Amino acid sequence: MTDPRQSRPIESTPRERILSTARHQVVEHGMTVSLEHLSLEKIIRASGVSRATAYRIWPNKQQFLADVLVDAVRSTDLEVDSRAEVAQLVALLDASPGFASDEHARRNVIVEGLRISIQADFERVAASAQWATYLALNATNHGLPDGPLRDEVTQALAEMQQVFIEQRCIVYARLPRLLGYRLVPPLDGDQGFRLMSEASGALMTGFVAELGARPQLLADTFQIAAYGADKRDWTMPTFALTGLLLSYIEPDPDVIWDDAQLARAHATLEEITTELEHSWTAGR
Repeated sequence: MTDPRQSRPIESTPRERILSTARHQVVEHGMTVSLEHLSLEKIIRASGVSRATAYRIWPNKQQFLADVLVDAVRSTDLEVDSRAEVAQLVALLDASPGFASDEHARRNVIVEGLRISIQADFERVAASAQWATYLALNATNHGLPDGPLRDEVTQALAEMQQVFIEQRCIVYARLPRLLGYRLVPPLDGDQGFRLMSEASGALMTGFVAELGARPQLLADTFQIAAYGADKRDWTMPTFALTGLLLSYIEPDPDVIWDDAQLARAHATLEEITTELEHSWTAGR
């Protein structure tokens, strides 16, 4: 188990040290639809800050929990991609020699690539402590009374979601170069990819929130030929999200699938892999 005191800045203030300790407990143990399970006394002891100093900063537990809530929101990051997903797509492309020459084979690869990456994304998000915290923070915020605290938490949640949407936009903006597709007119440019990102993010969040009542969403499958591809096994989230993404994009009639276009697809996957490597290394 990680000692939260090892992760805090050396020259942090007592307030920052206590909030950092509380934040680590939220990430490590999760949170319910409130923060009442957090013990101020235990967090004070774990932070190394004196009890007298802590109670000068927070005369009562409610003020402390309010600050922890805001701090938890501002420190939660929602992951976008994983390196494993990209590796699966590279393997799929390498195993499909007819990709460039056969339109049906290409459609099979594209649909299968979306199915694989969406399922991997869903499984990763479902197991993510950060996403669990985000959903709990949303639920907690809905229960807050109107006032400055709710306004601040709402703003912080909106900012977090915007960062995630921007990151997802960057991923989706690569689809034309990767798949030889374009946004369905009249959608165009950044606005089209933003709409796509917002819609897919909302649908993914809904499925993850529903897992508590329907854990079978993660693994139960049905077999069907869909989206112009051959029959394959689908989970409900992968089927719905693949359909959503394909409603925003279509084959680009100006793209000619030749060796150069295939090389561009491979280069795009390598570019994504490199960026994820840098992101993973920076986050360690």
